[in-house]
Amino acid sequence: MDSIFNHVKREIVIRTTPERVWKALTDPQERNRWETRHCEIDLKVGGHIALDYGWGVSYTGTIEELTPYRKLTLKGEDQELTIWTIEPHTEGTLVRIEYTGLWSNEREYMMMDNMAFGTYRFMRNMKSVLETDQDIRSTFWSSWIGMNHYTYRNDGIEGVKVVEVIAHTPADGVLEEGDIITSAAGQVIRRYDELEDKVTSMKPGEQVVIGFIRHGNPSSATLTVLPYGQRNVVEA
Repeated sequence: MDSIFNHVKREIVIRTTPERVWKALTDPQERNRWETRHCEIDLKVGGHIALDYGWGVSYTGTIEELTPYRKLTLKGEDQELTIWTIEPHTEGTLVRIEYTGLWSNEREYMMMDNMAFGTYRFMRNMKSVLETDQDIRSTFWSSWIGMNHYTYRNDGIEGVKVVEVIAHTPADGVLEEGDIITSAAGQVIRRYDELEDKVTSMKPGEQVVIGFIRHGNPSSATLTVLPYGQRNVVEA
C-alpha cells in the first residue's frame, strides 16, 4: 500500500440549530461539556486556542478563519489545518470536520485513522450532549488488546493491518506485525473504526475472538481485553 493522503473528513447530523453547534465549538464551557477537560479560546482571527483532552493529549493553535455559525479554521503548531464547517440540514445541522496533512506510510496511516476515529467519537458525544444532554465519554475507550493498526485494502482483502504490537498486552505473543484482522467477535472488520468500536467498547475481562490472515493463511485467537492502556503485570 503506497497511497498518499492529504486530508481526512468526518461529518454528522445533529438535531439542533447551527447557532447551538457554533456555541458548542467556540464557548470554552460548552466545549468542555462534549470534548475537552479544559479549553481556552480567544475567538478572533489570529486568536489563540488551547484544548486539553486529558490522558496527556492536548492541542494548541491559532484561529485562521472565522465565519460565525458557518466555519472555524484552526492552524496547529505543525502548520496543519483543522476545518470545522456548519450547514443547515433538513434534520437539523450538518457538522463536518476536515484535517489537512500528509500521510504516506503505514505508521502515518495508523495515526490518520486514529485521529479520525477519535474525532468522530467526540462528534458523537457532541450530538448526544446537544440532543439529549447526555455526556457519553465514559463509554469510550473502556478496553483494548494492545496493538496499533490501519485500514487495509489490497489483493482483494479488506480489514485492518497490524503495524505494532504493544508488549505485555493481550495481543503480545498472539498477533504479529503484518497480520490482517478481518473479524472480531463474529463481526466482519473492514476498517479501523469497526475494530476500535468493537474492542474499546467491551468491558475489561471480556473475551473477543479475533480472525486474521497471516502470510496468506486464515487463523483466529481468543483474547481477554484489559482496561484501556493497561498492561499485564510482569513478575520479576
